[in-house]
Amino acid sequence: MHILHTIPGRNWGGMEHRTVEQVRWLKSHGHSVWLATPADGQTWARAEAEALPLIDFDFDRPWRPSSVREFRRLVIGRGIELIDTHVTRDAKVAATCLDLCAVVRSRHVNQPLKSTPIRRMQWRLGADHIITVADCTRAALVADGLADPRRATAIGGWADDSFFAAAPPLERATMRASLGVPTESFLWLCVGMIRPDKGQDHLLDALARLDAQGLHPTLVIVGSATAECAEYDQALRSRAAAFGNRVVFTGYRDDVAVLMRTADAVVIPSLTEAQPRVAVQAFAVGRPVVASAVGGVPEIVTADETGWLVSPADPTALAQAMAAVMDDRPRAAAIASRARCLAETTMRFDHRMEQTLATYRAALDHAHQRPFPRWRGNGR
Repeated sequence: MHILHTIPGRNWGGMEHRTVEQVRWLKSHGHSVWLATPADGQTWARAEAEALPLIDFDFDRPWRPSSVREFRRLVIGRGIELIDTHVTRDAKVAATCLDLCAVVRSRHVNQPLKSTPIRRMQWRLGADHIITVADCTRAALVADGLADPRRATAIGGWADDSFFAAAPPLERATMRASLGVPTESFLWLCVGMIRPDKGQDHLLDALARLDAQGLHPTLVIVGSATAECAEYDQALRSRAAAFGNRVVFTGYRDDVAVLMRTADAVVIPSLTEAQPRVAVQAFAVGRPVVASAVGGVPEIVTADETGWLVSPADPTALAQAMAAVMDDRPRAAAIASRARCLAETTMRFDHRMEQTLATYRAALDHAHQRPFPRWRGNGR
């Protein structure tokens, strides 16, 4: 299959990471695949470092006639059979190629969209299939008239093989030493971009409440802030100084699997989520998960079965759940073990990509059958 993925933004986050992983997998499994993204963005730099097939494209003005012409030329020139778009701007320009190929629109966030006639037309007629990363996102799009339930599929997050692998000898001790974390300290790991909707400020409030209870864990915060969130980042660091060396900021890291194996538990204090890949990764590593009950989180984190759920923006409830994990280690280990079994059976990368390919085939079938824009194909 000849597949084009598109990323219009220049920052690097979970959506971009997920897309680059897909491109890598498709390439390694014999598909002809490209990623169209601006050459001055972080996604380009990371994909280029992996020698993935790239096309420099500026999606900032998707309706501009020159942008449409250029995009159609690249679709025709590479014999693209299917485009998988990931944001609004790239979805708009891809819709101008419906006579040439199938178009999939992927939705990575769980934020509500205002359902206007124009937007309904863009979503329902501008793509052959919609992929969401959570069932709740799919349900909302269907309820708002933006998606045909027969042409919308939820494909959740995954963990690659590195998260299922056993820890090498001395890995935990070596990583803790590099972070300045004592061997005996209970270590909580929080992974995500530094921004208000990820709830790191509420997590620091919860840490203060744990201190008041006589519990003094270490917290490692993994992730970086965009320029827009620099003030929030600085405020977090200033607040964290009150905890001394028990709060560690690592910035962006590529070794999250190692960090998770080094930690004792994972906390996700987000105010909004679709379905966080961090939870799936923690399941795979076998670490207990405490998470906010938002968006698609409860679809995989089930209270007392695969993790602990708390109300968002509630530091008291968050501290109580974290204390429960720390106070009853055998119960926490049993729940983490059940989560690991769930990840083994349904959340491996190959399994999710087979679901994705099945969705791509459904999109191609729809493209061949739709009356308008009439399918004429792309020379393949």
